[in-house]
Amino acid sequence: MFKRDKPLFSRPALAVIIVLSTLAVWLLNLTSPKTELATPRIESWQTANGIPVYWLYQNAWQGSDKVELTIVLNGPSTDAALTKKTLTLLTGPTLPLSTATINQRLAPIAAQVSTYYSLPQQQINITFSNRPQFLKPTLSLLDTWLNQTQFKANAILRSESRADNDLGQQQLMLQLFGSTATVEPTPASLSIAQVSQHFASLKQQVSHIMIAGALDDVAQQQLAQGLQQITQSMQPSSGPLAHILATQPATSTLGAETLKAMYGAIGLHPLTSVEDWLALQIWAKDSLEAQKQQLHSQTGQWLLHLAPPQAFVTWQLQIPQAVLQNAATETQSQTSWVAANSLPSYQDNAAFSNLKQQLLTQLESLSQNPSWWRAIGSSVALPKAPLSLEDFAKRYSDAANSFTMEQYQQRIDQLLIPSSRQEVLIKL
Repeated sequence: MFKRDKPLFSRPALAVIIVLSTLAVWLLNLTSPKTELATPRIESWQTANGIPVYWLYQNAWQGSDKVELTIVLNGPSTDAALTKKTLTLLTGPTLPLSTATINQRLAPIAAQVSTYYSLPQQQINITFSNRPQFLKPTLSLLDTWLNQTQFKANAILRSESRADNDLGQQQLMLQLFGSTATVEPTPASLSIAQVSQHFASLKQQVSHIMIAGALDDVAQQQLAQGLQQITQSMQPSSGPLAHILATQPATSTLGAETLKAMYGAIGLHPLTSVEDWLALQIWAKDSLEAQKQQLHSQTGQWLLHLAPPQAFVTWQLQIPQAVLQNAATETQSQTSWVAANSLPSYQDNAAFSNLKQQLLTQLESLSQNPSWWRAIGSSVALPKAPLSLEDFAKRYSDAANSFTMEQYQQRIDQLLIPSSRQEVLIKL
């Protein structure tokens, strides 16, 4: 057999090879395809009573007449159930001298509304057309709806007969924020005066107004004037109240029969960078897939509640009956939690790269949608928050392309608050 005692390369030659290899990798990174994500322009102003307004727009939206608007509220954590009920009733028959719902009245003029509730933040979401023949009547109707609101006794009675029975979610919030939140059921019987008074108090806690969509000069002026009228009974919030998280993990059980579902939550430190947001997108997707495999479940969801001052995550998974028939499997399935450092995205670069590419592909489409930008400016990058809307819009494209596994690991380790993790087992 051929044998050679001398090294294949001399030290100088080996040094050159190492340098050239490093340069080759560097050049490969430079020439790798980059996903260019759409960046909107941002304009801002204030209403006469000091409520901040932010408008995002892109040139690509000029051919579209769809505009998204959100009024963001910082309702107090006390009377949380009443806040949720009030927002639900708001989309019912609340127009003066009318039994029609607000959406029934808005449909002919190409508009619709919805409300969103979470413990730290609430939203009134409005989608409308920027066409002149639709915009003016839409603004007029919204003015009547929000400033002359008339809750109806029959609607309140019907809502009480359809009481929210999501006890698992209520219990989860009690465990996560039990020391600072009053998560109680609404009174057995609500009056019109109670709901009206509570809605009036909510309107004194407006964080900001977020708009995304194409507006020409005329439409922009018309919308700005309309917002002055719509917000006449509103006041800016002094800021969201801080919530104190649970300090040790806990699991509770509702029911005593067969395990049907698992609810979970964990607190997060406030987001301070786009990289924080990117890490949470990948972590949430990978965690859900790992949970579904662990529990042999096909149905589950994760929700990221990222509004400051207290971000948190909730999840819910349904347990299939086929799994429950296996007593051994059921015994093992007493937790839905999967440690972040055991996830494929945390341990394997190929798995991380695959999820990152999936995220880039999704962002390429989402970043061109006014609805997505409205959501970012309403629930993620907020005024006076550590991660501002301006910083997010300016940096997210470059940050997403250059995001590394090492950054991901570091951000997840810093963001999660393990001591706050809570679970609820539903056994019905």
